[in-house]
Amino acid sequence: MNGPPGPRKRILAVDDDPSALDAVRQILEQQGYEVITAPDGEAAAPLLRSQTFDLALLDVGLPGLVSGYDLCRAIRQDPRTRHLPVIFLTAHGMVVDEKQGEEAGSDLYLVKPVLASRLVNMVGMFLSAQGPLRSKRRLKT
Repeated sequence: MNGPPGPRKRILAVDDDPSALDAVRQILEQQGYEVITAPDGEAAAPLLRSQTFDLALLDVGLPGLVSGYDLCRAIRQDPRTRHLPVIFLTAHGMVVDEKQGEEAGSDLYLVKPVLASRLVNMVGMFLSAQGPLRSKRRLKT
C-alpha cells in the first residue's frame, strides 16, 4: 500500500515516548502520509488550532496538564475539529481506559504493542477515498 492518490493525508501523532513516536511516523510516512508529531498535549493543542489534519493518533498517558483524554475532548468540542477521526494508540489497555477513551470521543482504541500492518489498516479505514469512517468499534490487538 502506498497511500491514497492525490494530496497527502495529514496525521497528528502525539506520544511522550520518542521511539514510539518515531516508529509510528516512519510506518505511516512509508505509506505516503504526512505525519506531524508532538511529545505532549501542550505541544499538540496549538498545532490543532493552527493546522489542518485528517486524523489524530493520541497516546493516553501524556506528561503535563493535558492528557490524551483531555486532548480528545478538546478536539470534539472545537467546531473546526469535532469530526476529526481520533485513534488512541496506547499501552493503557484496561477496560476502564477504553471506556474513558470512548467517553472522551475517540473513534478507535488500539492497545500497544500493535502490529504495523494493523496500524496501517486502521488508519487507512479512516482515511480511505470513501471518506472518514466514524466507527465506534473498539479494537485491541
